Amino acid sequence: MPAVPAASRRDPAATRRRWAERLERFRRSGQTIAQFCAAEGVSPPSFYVWRRTLADHAPSPVPVTPTLVPIRLTPSPAGPPIEVVFPSGTVLRFPVDARPEVIAALVHAVEGRPC
Repeated sequence: MPAVPAASRRDPAATRRRWAERLERFRRSGQTIAQFCAAEGVSPPSFYVWRRTLADHAPSPVPVTPTLVPIRLTPSPAGPPIEVVFPSGTVLRFPVDARPEVIAALVHAVEGRPC
């Protein structure tokens, strides 16, 4: 077991790093928790507490950013709009003179499919 400087024992960030490294060593060790803890000189209850603590504070996966399609707003001509209603209840309304490629791009973006 490596010696831990006294200043490091008082530094929560250093303690967190040390336990993260220790848990990584355990994953690679092939040992049981009891064997590993005995070799490291730590108690199994401490091992379990730190494993849970670090798992609870693990970074979340990066959320997927929705794709946005740039649009330009212009005054709409007279007449009823074109409506696209999705099974989810989402409704897109377009002026009657909307370009078909714009409608298609927005419909595909809402559906989550590439154009």
